[in-house]
Amino acid sequence: MSSKVINQELKEAIQRKGMTQVTLSKGTFRAKTTINGYFRGDPAPVEAMEDMATYLDDSLFSQDMSHKVFSVIPPMRSDVYQQSPHTLDIIHKLETEERKSRKNRAMLLLTKNSEALTEQDKEEILDYALNFLDEVFIETRCIVSILEKVNLSLMSAVQQRVPHWKRQKYMGGE
Repeated sequence: MSSKVINQELKEAIQRKGMTQVTLSKGTFRAKTTINGYFRGDPAPVEAMEDMATYLDDSLFSQDMSHKVFSVIPPMRSDVYQQSPHTLDIIHKLETEERKSRKNRAMLLLTKNSEALTEQDKEEILDYALNFLDEVFIETRCIVSILEKVNLSLMSAVQQRVPHWKRQKYMGGE
């Protein structure tokens, strides 16, 4: 994996955390000049991004790094909508209604054998899945927004919840 420029994401993360470059340097066991270089725009290697994400324990920064390095789901930010739990819940409800309006048709289509699906059927199933993805994406951002109120990152919350999910048999493992 290659190094990436992350100066803007770092600036936003330490501002959210009320932290300084020196604190980040000490917490990640990296030279102050190295950390300062990342803030100036020097590319950061993947290992450094991982260490900083772990130390910062900031959901948006972690999502930013995952997106930059692995091209996974980007963090949701909007220049139009507030990122408050209330606003995100309203948007989530709208997305849920939109998905539900497509659900019955999609569920019927999903009962067909794959070879019997027409191109139109596949488009309707894809439309349903994409609307479902909208809903999940917004719901995830809503959870992050709620967790920010109690100063907990999404990853920390997931780590806390894994034992419960295992007891419920939602996931395997010891």
